[in-house]
Amino acid sequence: MTISLLWLNDYLKTDLTPDQLSEALTSIGLEVEKMEPRDSIMGGLAGIIAGHVLTCEKHPDADRLSLTTVDLGNDKSSSIVCGANNIAAGQKVWVATPGTTLYDKTGKSFQINVSKIRGALSEGMICAEDELGLGDNHDGIIILPNAVQPGMKASDYYQVSSDTIIEIGLTPNRSDATSVLGVAEDLGAYLTVQGEKHFNVEWPDIPSIASENILDSFKVSVINEAACPRYSGVIISNITIGPSPDWIQKRLQAIGVKTINNVVDITNFILHEMGQPLHAFDADKISGREIIVETLSSGTPFLALDGQTYTLYHEDLMICDSQHQPMCIGGVYGGLHSGVTNGTTSIFLEAAHFNAGYVRRTSMRHNLRTEAARRFEKGSDPNITVKALSRAADLISAYCGGKVSSQVFDIYPKPIEPAQVVLNFATLNAKTGISFSASEIYRILGALNMQVLEKSDHKALIAVPTNKSDVTREIDVIEEVLRVYGFVNVPLPTKMQTTIAIESRFAPHRMRRLIGQFLSSRGFLEMMNLSLTQPQYYKDIEGTNRERWVTIHNTSNESLNLMRPEMVIPILETVRRNQNRKQHNLRLFELGSSYANENGNPQEQEHLMLVLTGQQHSDHWQFGTGKEVNFFSIKSAVNALLTRLGIKNIDRQAFDKKHGYAYGFELRVATQHLAWFGRVDTHWTAQFGIDEAVYIADFDFKYLIDLASEAITVTQDLNKYPSVERDLAIIISDQITYDEIHAVAVKNGGHWLTDISVFDVYAHPDHVGQGNKSVALRFTIENKEATLSDKDLDGWFTKIQKAFVSELNAEIRK
Repeated sequence: MTISLLWLNDYLKTDLTPDQLSEALTSIGLEVEKMEPRDSIMGGLAGIIAGHVLTCEKHPDADRLSLTTVDLGNDKSSSIVCGANNIAAGQKVWVATPGTTLYDKTGKSFQINVSKIRGALSEGMICAEDELGLGDNHDGIIILPNAVQPGMKASDYYQVSSDTIIEIGLTPNRSDATSVLGVAEDLGAYLTVQGEKHFNVEWPDIPSIASENILDSFKVSVINEAACPRYSGVIISNITIGPSPDWIQKRLQAIGVKTINNVVDITNFILHEMGQPLHAFDADKISGREIIVETLSSGTPFLALDGQTYTLYHEDLMICDSQHQPMCIGGVYGGLHSGVTNGTTSIFLEAAHFNAGYVRRTSMRHNLRTEAARRFEKGSDPNITVKALSRAADLISAYCGGKVSSQVFDIYPKPIEPAQVVLNFATLNAKTGISFSASEIYRILGALNMQVLEKSDHKALIAVPTNKSDVTREIDVIEEVLRVYGFVNVPLPTKMQTTIAIESRFAPHRMRRLIGQFLSSRGFLEMMNLSLTQPQYYKDIEGTNRERWVTIHNTSNESLNLMRPEMVIPILETVRRNQNRKQHNLRLFELGSSYANENGNPQEQEHLMLVLTGQQHSDHWQFGTGKEVNFFSIKSAVNALLTRLGIKNIDRQAFDKKHGYAYGFELRVATQHLAWFGRVDTHWTAQFGIDEAVYIADFDFKYLIDLASEAITVTQDLNKYPSVERDLAIIISDQITYDEIHAVAVKNGGHWLTDISVFDVYAHPDHVGQGNKSVALRFTIENKEATLSDKDLDGWFTKIQKAFVSELNAEIRK
């Protein structure tokens, strides 16, 4: 948010320097991100003084130049070469003296120096309007009234003001500081608490609205009260559209707001002054002379102020006429044909309190990040709408000739009362580390405009002003007290105590780094998803127990109010985001947490997630078209990780249609769940428009670390005797798994068997029989004590074959 120091001083008089003000604002949570001086006229007209042209003659070597002598109010006249066609002796003019810096239309600076022009000495420059930044006219120099005395400064003549512009990084919870008056109130509270003097914020005098001619025919109704708890408005007639007064233009221009006309400028002025957005409709363009606040059907078109047609969603709150035709997106953006134009003579002026969630979602959905939307989504003050209308009506009456010609419409069926909070002084002292006395606490609360309803020496019942929408709990009030007391005033302990940190070799952060490095070496990229997700994702899928959901009140984005109950849905969001940006071959991992409500208390569970989708490798001239990832791709990644961590004795159990997976395996060690992995159910991926297979592994990270910490790594010398490979093809039932084959081989192969792999699987009823498959195995055999002889190998190989025949009912293929 941008504020002007001069504008702030209109309401709060202080003697703070800009640097002191910056420090004070930052200390109360209004962090100053940027601060720069700015003059009402660029350069402040420094070095520009009035001169009296004593003589004016034609330049002997240039027809369009004149040689002048100018009295600048000092003892010596100056020689100046001038190219203006309206220069003449006896005139009073503005002169840029040597060393003066001027600026062109683009803001680029140039300096005036003593020089020779066509051989003639020129000690300055006689200025035109555009050269001083006073306008766009360059037809000739500025001719001043005769009363102006030589030597008078242009900055005094034009009353140039020097300002300081401050950029505040406003956090989502600071609904009370979205205006100049809001900042003034907060700063005044801080300065009052820090010193002995009470700093009063001088609000402008706002007279009540007095209508002169009631128009009973106009109507206002609110259909969606949840989206619009309060709607206020009034008709102002006899308006003359024109430029706004100079003081309003200066205030708006100082903070970068473009001035348009008197009515629009006044609504923008009040938006920044009071934090209440206003919207002015041309009353004569409102069909049926009726305002209806409602939501329309999805797909309804809306022609907006920027000339674009937006397709509405059923949750977009609209300001409509009697024919239910949308004229404005409530709290976000106006329509093209209902706004104020140069021909407007009567307006309906709106001041409303819109639901923050509705405004936020609509603003984000249509990418309309307006100043009004930014204030509503933080939570506007519901009890200031009529006051803002009165302020606007007063200014429009003074500067637009307008007259209030209707009743003040104020639809407020369920008034929003100030939140009542009990503040226990013992809790305050314990949380802050400061021993506040009761009198100090009441003084701070008074500075914060928090009304004390009941008071004692130990606690107080407080009514929180409605402009502080985020202050609803005792801890929020404690934060407010500490803010204005000053974090820098919290005493530091005189002693520092520490203990020697003893960390196990398998500390979680070490394991995270080890796992991350291992997965990165295998081509995985780490992702970091938000812990928040949207409940609507779970609307059509059975993914979690809704009774165990952990939700929060997210003021910055109310659609993101669910702490993720599991990890698959947030990962699918990431996959969709990548695929929408043409990134399809994904190998990702995440170390994150899911959340569940256990007996009223939120619990956190850490996960390690692996994700595969797209091709195993990109298309390449040398390797051909990349194959799609499949179940065995994720299985290979899982097995590689478990091997690296030294985790053995794993029980694998296949499953179908479970936990969001179409199929997969559950891994258990000692009957305790370790992981799920498999293909994500297409019903889940379809929710995100993902038409490719997505394979995910979900590890219980804590149990993974516990198991890894028990693993013992054994190293041995390389075998100096050669290893031998032998192949074997067996025909077995297609119901037999590789794990069963592997178990038989390991049991009967003894310590000579160092590796076993499958290099071919073949099934054909005519060749291997119905319900059978042929599996080609490759064994690696070695003896660490001697070179294996043919007799040794034949004996070992015969034993293995007999084991497969007897234990798996296998047939040895010849």
